[in-house]
Amino acid sequence: MKPISRRHFLIPLFLWVPLCLVPVSAYADTTEDIFGRAALYTVQIKTAVPVPFEGEEQGAWSGAGFLVDRQRGWIMTNAHVASRSPSTVEVGFKDRDFVDAYKVYVDPYLDLAIIAMDPSSIPTASVMPELECGDPPRVGHPVGAFGHPWGLSFTGTRGIVSGVTSLFLQENLQTDAPINEGNSGG
Repeated sequence: MKPISRRHFLIPLFLWVPLCLVPVSAYADTTEDIFGRAALYTVQIKTAVPVPFEGEEQGAWSGAGFLVDRQRGWIMTNAHVASRSPSTVEVGFKDRDFVDAYKVYVDPYLDLAIIAMDPSSIPTASVMPELECGDPPRVGHPVGAFGHPWGLSFTGTRGIVSGVTSLFLQENLQTDAPINEGNSGG
C-alpha cells in the first residue's frame, strides 16, 4: 500500500474537521429518527496496547467512530481512541461482530484518526452520515452526540452549543450534551 503524505492527507481531513459534531437540526425529523440513523454509521472501536510508548499506558480502551468512506472502509475517530502506540484495533457496527481494522492516519495535534476495515465487512444497511457543511453552529444551536458512554453501546444524548472558543489557533465548540468516556470519536 502506498503511504499517504501528511500534506496530501490533511487537505481532505480539514474538510471533515468542522463536520465532527452533527447538528440535530440538520434533519427535520425527530430526535429518535436522528439517533436511529446515527446507529447506521456509528461504530464501536476497541484498541489494545500491549507495549506502550509516547506516554500511553498498557491496556485496552474503547470509543466511537463513524463511517466516512464506504468504498475504502475508512472510519473517522479521535487519535486518543485509535492510540499512537502499536496496538490492535477492532471495529463493530451495531448488532455485528467486531472485525480487525488498522490505522491509516493518526494526528495527535488535531486528535483525529482514520482507521480502515475491510469494506466487505460493512453492513449493507450502513449509510454515510449526512453532515451539515454550512455555517458553523452558534451558541444555542441544538446538537447531538452518539457513542458508547460507560459501556452503554449505541447511546445518544442531546444538548446545545453552549460556547465557541478559540484554543491553539482553532475554533472549538462547547456543548452541554453529556459526553463521557466511550463517546470519544463519534
